[in-house]
Amino acid sequence: MAVLSVKEAVELGERYEIAPSQRLPAFDSGMAEAYVATDRVDPATKVFCLVSPGHLAIRGLTIAPARNAAGAYLMWPVASGIVDWPVGIDGGEVLWGRRPAFIYAIPAGERLVGANGQMPQMSESQLIKSFIQPAIHLLRDLILVGCPHRAIRPQNLFYQSGNSGDLMFGECLASPPGTAQPVACETVDNAISDPVGRGVGSVADDLYAIGATALMLYLGRDPVSQSTDEQIINAKINMGSFSTLAGGEKLAPSLAEMFRGLLCDKVADRWTIKHLEGWMTGAHFNPTLPSIPQRATRPLKFCGGEYLNKPALAHAMSHHWNEAMVLLTGGDFDNWFKRGFGDEKAGDKMLRVTGLANAYGPASGIRDRTVSRYIILMGGHLPLCYKDIRTSLMGMGSMLSHYFERSEKVQQIAEMMQARLPHAWLEEQANLRPDQMQLRRALEMIDKVIDRQGPGYGIERVLYELDRGTPCKSALIADYYVFTSVDLLPAIDAAIPGAPHGTLPMDRHIAAFIAVNMKRSMDNELLGLANKTDDIGYRTAILRLIAIVQRVHQNYELPRLAQVIVEMLEPVILAFHNSGMRDHIRSEIEKHAKGCRFDEMLLLLDQDGALRRADNDGFAHAVQEFANLERGRSWLANGGLTEITRVRGIAQRAAAITAALFSSTCVAAYGVYAVLF
Repeated sequence: MAVLSVKEAVELGERYEIAPSQRLPAFDSGMAEAYVATDRVDPATKVFCLVSPGHLAIRGLTIAPARNAAGAYLMWPVASGIVDWPVGIDGGEVLWGRRPAFIYAIPAGERLVGANGQMPQMSESQLIKSFIQPAIHLLRDLILVGCPHRAIRPQNLFYQSGNSGDLMFGECLASPPGTAQPVACETVDNAISDPVGRGVGSVADDLYAIGATALMLYLGRDPVSQSTDEQIINAKINMGSFSTLAGGEKLAPSLAEMFRGLLCDKVADRWTIKHLEGWMTGAHFNPTLPSIPQRATRPLKFCGGEYLNKPALAHAMSHHWNEAMVLLTGGDFDNWFKRGFGDEKAGDKMLRVTGLANAYGPASGIRDRTVSRYIILMGGHLPLCYKDIRTSLMGMGSMLSHYFERSEKVQQIAEMMQARLPHAWLEEQANLRPDQMQLRRALEMIDKVIDRQGPGYGIERVLYELDRGTPCKSALIADYYVFTSVDLLPAIDAAIPGAPHGTLPMDRHIAAFIAVNMKRSMDNELLGLANKTDDIGYRTAILRLIAIVQRVHQNYELPRLAQVIVEMLEPVILAFHNSGMRDHIRSEIEKHAKGCRFDEMLLLLDQDGALRRADNDGFAHAVQEFANLERGRSWLANGGLTEITRVRGIAQRAAAITAALFSSTCVAAYGVYAVLF
């Protein structure tokens, strides 16, 4: 976010003021930027504000209010919320939106790592007292909140006071988890993933980061600082994390036990917090053996390198996609995979990969899907890889959200989902965390909606299904950071003055956001949005969705939205046949608009409502009457009265009647004459 020349202070609550034009880059945290802030109640307290990016889910908005500020071992927000924020400039006018903001007390101590990158070297006793003990308190506290830290690194540590003594951990809520972590402090699977695709993770990831950070503090430096990220990842895959980070350094035996346990690449064997607490009290555990991948009997040459294990080759294939397609069609890979590892079922696995790659997705993408499925098969815990996408299972939502404006990335993620590659990854895992199992249920929903074309479905629906905290990306309200349905209608109401005249308060993103955030299926309500050629049904469906959201959240202070809906409904009103009924409905809608009662408007216009039925019945009766009159008119116009057969028939009947009358008269007259004479 660029710093704009904005003189107005931004308020958070009624206590804190933030200065958008005064940056504090020294306190930036990942993707969140720091700004000067003041405390009105206690001006002597020095605070600053972190403003988060406006396009990603920020877990701190729901987690920060769940507890009070932490103790001296963890920076925790003293206040948080969504604030008005300058998001751009149009000509000379500042454009305002809304952003997540977090207020923190400025640490009393200095940052552990200096501006030149130097860090102090700690003895064993210093490391235990100043870092390991606070780390245990940190983990215990965050476990209760259900929130892994995911930002443990030397650069995010502060002294509790001054420039020595016990340490405190920097903030972890204002930026998406893991996005600022260096490769050295991340597990192999997280390190390979795009930073925005690492996911929330778990306490196991924090324990790994604690181990890496502790090792650096003990050595007084980053042992892999001269290596590139790819070199570090390859070394971790081939030699294990402990050997990569420790190198040939001489370590105290007791500390080496801890480092091995925390830096174990196999999650099931990695130390837990109980192991770490036991070690602190003098307990010893069986040595944690390095988790080295099985080596092949001979290396396989690929893109200038030689590979002896499957994860290393899988990682290389993810970076050389086109070359990987060629590799899989050659005999060298076939022989290496089938014969190099003593796996009697290798051939069956290869047939299964090929069969599934053919089964899901168009024929044009078979080779890409085959490469991805082989990476999943060989990589174990490595992230999902498909063309340019590398993401953990739990990071797919933030990955999609981050790159949603880049059509080629969105297309690749959509292809990955349609090919059921996340399902394939889950099937290859021996054990799943509860959050991963929960995501499996979300994937089942995604399978049903990703290929549907109507509003409320497609890739937009996938975005919000993958990460329920993702802010709505509708062009109308994207700058307002709407991450819960309670804020949806107020944001639309606020955005209307800046929208072009005639803008309808609904699009694919808003429809998908509503569908995901309501607590029931919305399929029936979304049907009306699927056919834009039925303008009346489309506009009524918009009103129905908005009325449902209002009914749930009981917000009736939406005057601008109400006026837009009145204008939107004019074609619907004109669709009524009875002019008197149109005037009645129009006046009723104007009345309900003053109270912003969208549900009452819906009752007037509902296709199955009393007014609509009465209008349809009256119109049907009028049509029948008109048809009858039209037939009479046509008969007369076509000479029905003078048609010869009709005239002859009438004349014959008239003659017969006349003759009968004459005969009767004659008989009567004769009778009278006979009596008299």
